[in-house]
Amino acid sequence: MSYENGKTAVLVPVVDICGKDYLLLTRRSRRISHPGQISFPGGHREDGETLLECAVREAREEIGAELSSKEEVYPLNTTTTVTSGKSIVPFLGFIDRPVFRLNRSEVEDIIFLSVEALKSAAIEEIVMPTGKVTIRYRFPGFVVWGATARIIERALPEILEITSARRRGSAKRFLEQYSNSLLEE
Repeated sequence: MSYENGKTAVLVPVVDICGKDYLLLTRRSRRISHPGQISFPGGHREDGETLLECAVREAREEIGAELSSKEEVYPLNTTTTVTSGKSIVPFLGFIDRPVFRLNRSEVEDIIFLSVEALKSAAIEEIVMPTGKVTIRYRFPGFVVWGATARIIERALPEILEITSARRRGSAKRFLEQYSNSLLEE
């Protein structure tokens, strides 16, 4: 298996639990790179694969979940890792049928993070041993930091707007407007 352009993609899954929206995060297995870190399902793009296909495939491989609809996937702003400079392309998608089958060689656990809690979560700046600066969010029992925290920070206004539009039943109209605005950037 070879990787294309060194680009990576992640899925930013939203799950409805008792009428509230939650982001699904994974705690990475201790047997792979970045052990124990909190991240979104994702990975390297394989040859001939689009970034969206990569994000969906990786989510299926890591957590055994399927998107509710591929028409309801929203591209978010690309972020770059502080340490390696690698580009990560995130896609917001919905999982309406929360049935998961974790690939234990890649994922130790899944974490549901309330979108509502993110609105009031404090962002902390941290300086890494190299002197580079990144951010983190602290929650009871876990910390989200680095690229995952930056994806959340940059995308939170869009996540709130998209989830609200979906609850109002106007997500398709919103997707057209949102996708057009990303193309103009």
